[in-house]
Amino acid sequence: MTTQEWLNQLLSRPATEPLDWENFSVTMTDPTWKALWREIDEAEAYDDGVELGLRLLQATQHHRGQLGERAYQANQILLYRSILAMLDKADRWDVYLAAWETIRTQTNHCLPGRGDTLTLHDPQYMSFVRRDDGGFGVPALPSGIRPPKTIAVHFLYPQVHRKALIERKLAQERSGKRTAERRPVGSGALEAESIQARLAEIRASGG
Repeated sequence: MTTQEWLNQLLSRPATEPLDWENFSVTMTDPTWKALWREIDEAEAYDDGVELGLRLLQATQHHRGQLGERAYQANQILLYRSILAMLDKADRWDVYLAAWETIRTQTNHCLPGRGDTLTLHDPQYMSFVRRDDGGFGVPALPSGIRPPKTIAVHFLYPQVHRKALIERKLAQERSGKRTAERRPVGSGALEAESIQARLAEIRASGG
Protein backbone atom coordinates (compact mmCIF):
# COMPACT_ATOMS: atom_id res chain seq x y z
CA MET A 1 0.00 0.00 0.00
CA THR A 2 1.37 3.42 -0.94
CA THR A 3 1.58 6.29 1.52
CA GLN A 4 -1.24 8.09 -0.29
CA GLU A 5 -3.43 4.99 -0.12
CA TRP A 6 -2.74 4.67 3.61
CA LEU A 7 -3.66 8.33 4.11
CA ASN A 8 -6.85 7.90 2.08
CA GLN A 9 -7.76 4.85 4.16
CA LEU A 10 -7.29 6.76 7.41
CA LEU A 11 -9.37 9.71 6.23
CA SER A 12 -12.14 7.59 4.72
CA ARG A 13 -13.26 6.37 8.13
CA PRO A 14 -16.05 8.19 10.00
CA ALA A 15 -14.53 11.08 11.94
CA THR A 16 -16.48 10.07 15.04
CA GLU A 17 -14.96 6.58 15.08
CA PRO A 18 -11.52 6.36 16.75
CA LEU A 19 -8.87 4.48 14.82
CA ASP A 20 -8.37 0.92 15.99
CA TRP A 21 -5.19 0.16 17.90
CA GLU A 22 -3.45 -1.68 15.05
CA ASN A 23 -3.88 1.06 12.45
CA PHE A 24 -3.15 3.75 15.00
CA SER A 25 0.05 2.04 16.15
CA VAL A 26 1.32 1.58 12.60
CA THR A 27 0.52 5.19 11.72
CA MET A 28 2.42 6.55 14.70
CA THR A 29 5.60 4.58 13.99
CA ASP A 30 8.41 6.86 12.90
CA PRO A 31 8.71 5.65 9.27
CA THR A 32 4.95 5.82 8.60
CA TRP A 33 4.57 9.13 10.41
CA LYS A 34 7.36 10.79 8.44
CA ALA A 35 6.11 9.37 5.13
CA LEU A 36 2.57 10.62 5.75
CA TRP A 37 3.58 14.17 6.62
CA ARG A 38 6.05 14.28 3.75
CA GLU A 39 3.20 13.28 1.42
CA ILE A 40 0.96 15.98 2.89
CA ASP A 41 3.68 18.63 2.61
CA GLU A 42 4.59 17.76 -0.97
CA ALA A 43 0.94 17.85 -2.03
CA GLU A 44 0.31 20.96 0.10
CA ALA A 45 -2.73 19.06 1.40
CA TYR A 46 -2.78 20.97 4.66
CA ASP A 47 -6.50 20.52 5.25
CA ASP A 48 -5.94 16.76 5.17
CA GLY A 49 -3.11 17.31 7.63
CA VAL A 50 -5.42 19.08 10.08
CA GLU A 51 -8.00 16.31 9.76
CA LEU A 52 -5.39 13.60 10.21
CA GLY A 53 -3.96 15.36 13.25
CA LEU A 54 -7.39 15.57 14.87
CA ARG A 55 -8.12 11.90 14.20
CA LEU A 56 -4.78 10.76 15.59
CA LEU A 57 -5.31 13.00 18.61
CA GLN A 58 -8.70 11.37 19.13
CA ALA A 59 -7.10 7.92 18.85
CA THR A 60 -4.37 8.92 21.29
CA GLN A 61 -7.02 9.81 23.84
CA HIS A 62 -8.99 6.64 23.11
CA HIS A 63 -5.95 4.36 23.52
CA ARG A 64 -4.43 6.23 26.46
CA GLY A 65 -4.41 3.17 28.70
CA GLN A 66 -2.51 1.05 26.18
CA LEU A 67 -0.03 3.81 25.41
CA GLY A 68 1.04 4.55 28.95
CA GLU A 69 1.36 8.08 30.28
CA ARG A 70 4.73 8.96 28.75
CA ALA A 71 3.78 7.91 25.21
CA TYR A 72 0.35 9.51 25.63
CA GLN A 73 1.86 12.89 26.48
CA ALA A 74 4.49 12.61 23.73
CA ASN A 75 1.77 11.84 21.17
CA GLN A 76 -0.36 14.74 22.32
CA ILE A 77 2.51 17.22 22.11
CA LEU A 78 3.46 15.96 18.64
CA LEU A 79 -0.11 16.07 17.33
CA TYR A 80 -1.08 19.44 18.78
CA ARG A 81 2.04 20.93 17.22
CA SER A 82 1.31 19.20 13.91
CA ILE A 83 -2.23 20.60 13.78
CA LEU A 84 -0.89 24.11 14.40
CA ALA A 85 1.81 23.62 11.76
CA MET A 86 -0.80 22.64 9.17
CA LEU A 87 -2.96 25.67 9.94
CA ASP A 88 0.14 27.86 9.74
CA LYS A 89 1.20 26.47 6.35
CA ALA A 90 -2.36 26.88 5.08
CA ASP A 91 -2.21 30.60 6.04
CA ARG A 92 -5.32 30.18 8.18
CA TRP A 93 -4.09 32.74 10.67
CA ASP A 94 -7.28 33.40 12.61
CA VAL A 95 -8.00 29.67 12.91
CA TYR A 96 -4.41 29.05 14.00
CA LEU A 97 -4.67 31.63 16.77
CA ALA A 98 -8.00 30.29 18.01
CA ALA A 99 -6.65 26.73 18.07
CA TRP A 100 -3.44 27.88 19.76
CA GLU A 101 -5.36 29.50 22.61
CA THR A 102 -7.60 26.47 23.05
CA ILE A 103 -4.64 24.11 23.18
CA ARG A 104 -2.84 26.43 25.60
CA THR A 105 -5.74 26.50 28.04
CA GLN A 106 -6.73 22.83 27.89
CA THR A 107 -3.29 21.23 28.16
CA ASN A 108 -0.58 21.15 30.80
CA HIS A 109 2.11 19.02 29.15
CA CYS A 110 5.59 20.39 29.69
CA LEU A 111 9.14 20.02 28.48
CA PRO A 112 12.16 20.38 30.78
CA GLY A 113 13.95 23.70 30.89
CA ARG A 114 17.00 25.08 32.64
CA GLY A 115 16.22 26.64 35.98
CA ASP A 116 18.68 29.48 35.52
CA THR A 117 16.46 30.88 32.75
CA LEU A 118 14.29 32.24 35.56
CA THR A 119 17.00 34.81 36.24
CA LEU A 120 16.18 36.45 32.90
CA HIS A 121 12.99 37.82 34.49
CA ASP A 122 11.02 37.48 31.24
CA PRO A 123 7.33 37.80 32.24
CA GLN A 124 6.07 36.03 29.14
CA TYR A 125 8.43 33.09 29.61
CA MET A 126 7.64 32.85 33.30
CA SER A 127 3.92 32.65 32.52
CA PHE A 128 4.62 29.32 30.78
CA VAL A 129 6.55 27.81 33.71
CA ARG A 130 4.59 25.30 35.77
CA ARG A 131 4.25 25.89 39.48
CA ASP A 132 4.38 23.21 42.16
CA ASP A 133 0.57 23.34 42.42
CA GLY A 134 0.20 22.40 38.74
CA GLY A 135 -0.78 25.85 37.51
CA PHE A 136 1.30 28.08 35.27
CA GLY A 137 3.05 31.35 35.96
CA VAL A 138 5.81 31.86 38.51
CA PRO A 139 6.94 35.09 40.17
CA ALA A 140 10.38 36.59 39.78
CA LEU A 141 13.02 34.97 41.94
CA PRO A 142 13.77 37.01 45.07
CA SER A 143 17.26 38.46 45.19
CA GLY A 144 19.83 35.98 46.45
CA ILE A 145 17.66 32.90 45.85
CA ARG A 146 19.34 30.22 43.76
CA PRO A 147 17.14 28.95 40.89
CA PRO A 148 16.27 25.25 40.63
CA LYS A 149 18.34 23.09 38.29
CA THR A 150 15.38 22.29 36.03
CA ILE A 151 11.89 23.64 35.51
CA ALA A 152 8.83 22.47 33.57
CA VAL A 153 7.83 24.74 30.66
CA HIS A 154 4.58 24.39 28.71
CA PHE A 155 5.27 22.70 25.39
CA LEU A 156 3.80 25.58 23.38
CA TYR A 157 6.36 28.09 24.57
CA PRO A 158 8.74 27.46 21.60
CA GLN A 159 5.87 28.54 19.30
CA VAL A 160 5.31 31.87 21.07
CA HIS A 161 7.37 33.89 18.59
CA ARG A 162 5.64 32.29 15.60
CA LYS A 163 2.26 33.05 17.17
CA ALA A 164 3.28 36.69 17.67
CA LEU A 165 4.31 36.95 14.01
CA ILE A 166 0.96 35.56 12.86
CA GLU A 167 -0.85 38.00 15.15
CA ARG A 168 1.05 40.88 13.53
CA LYS A 169 0.26 39.63 10.03
CA LEU A 170 -3.42 39.32 10.84
CA ALA A 171 -3.51 42.77 12.44
CA GLN A 172 -1.85 44.30 9.37
CA GLU A 173 -4.33 42.60 7.06
CA ARG A 174 -7.30 43.75 9.11
CA SER A 175 -6.00 47.32 9.18
CA GLY A 176 -5.82 47.35 5.39
CA LYS A 177 -2.05 47.22 5.12
CA ARG A 178 -0.62 45.22 2.27
CA THR A 179 0.56 41.75 3.25
CA ALA A 180 1.68 38.69 1.34
CA GLU A 181 -1.20 37.01 -0.45
CA ARG A 182 -2.68 34.19 1.56
CA ARG A 183 -3.40 30.73 0.26
CA PRO A 184 -7.09 30.29 -0.62
CA VAL A 185 -9.08 28.26 1.88
CA GLY A 186 -9.89 24.82 0.49
CA SER A 187 -13.49 23.77 -0.02
CA GLY A 188 -13.09 20.94 2.48
CA ALA A 189 -11.31 22.97 5.14
CA LEU A 190 -12.74 22.77 8.63
CA GLU A 191 -14.14 25.99 10.04
CA ALA A 192 -12.62 27.41 13.21
CA GLU A 193 -15.72 26.46 15.19
CA SER A 194 -15.52 22.86 14.00
CA ILE A 195 -11.87 22.56 15.01
CA GLN A 196 -12.62 24.09 18.41
CA ALA A 197 -15.50 21.65 18.90
CA ARG A 198 -13.37 18.66 17.90
CA LEU A 199 -10.59 19.69 20.29
CA ALA A 200 -13.12 20.11 23.10
CA GLU A 201 -14.71 16.72 22.38
CA ILE A 202 -11.32 15.00 22.37
CA ARG A 203 -10.43 16.67 25.65
CA ALA A 204 -13.76 15.70 27.23
CA SER A 205 -13.44 12.08 26.10
CA GLY A 206 -10.46 11.70 28.39
CA GLY A 207 -12.60 12.16 31.47
